Amino acid sequence: MSSSSTRIIKRISSWMRRPKRYWQIFWLIIRVKPRRIMEIGTWTGDRALTMIKLAKRHHSDEEIEYYGFDLFGQMTTERFSEEISKWPPTQKEAYDKLSATGADVHLFQGDTMKVLPDMISKLPKMDLIFIDGGHSLETITNDWHWASELMHDKTVVIFDDYWPDRTDAGCKVTVDGIDQKMYRVSILPLVDNFKKTDFGFLKIRLAKVCRRT
Repeated sequence: MSSSSTRIIKRISSWMRRPKRYWQIFWLIIRVKPRRIMEIGTWTGDRALTMIKLAKRHHSDEEIEYYGFDLFGQMTTERFSEEISKWPPTQKEAYDKLSATGADVHLFQGDTMKVLPDMISKLPKMDLIFIDGGHSLETITNDWHWASELMHDKTVVIFDDYWPDRTDAGCKVTVDGIDQKMYRVSILPLVDNFKKTDFGFLKIRLAKVCRRT
């Protein structure tokens, strides 16, 4: 077996140990071959690291651009609770991890309710956008609004945290409200199930959105 095949098998095995809904991102990157990736909710950078490595199968290091948004050091206990969130590392920790790939990495710290409107005119159109930041309805609706401004005809937008049984948080309300005359919306089939002590049993799926052309 070649060293290249061995690396691919190891990478797939690594993905297989993750929540199974993320396997679908793996296959989308293989198909879409994104050069510009935007992620709202960089968190530790581990998922971004895998997306960049997969994109490198189709592009050279310097061709790949990654744009990541997170609160990083601005996370507060109150915000953590409001957004049903995860505590992020520092911006420098995430940058050091991702820039080691050789990709052109851009990280933005702060609340996307403020940062995205400020940055939108300075950002290029994206090939793949992954939305997994704050989980409040207000934040997700804001993130979709601005992300949709960065779509071209072949851009794929993926929402994490489509919770079929909940409408008080997560992306279900936003995704279900997208104009299907303008966009093709699909709820991807793989489901993860988690027992959450604070609000019971939780089903999680991914939603995929593309422009109709």
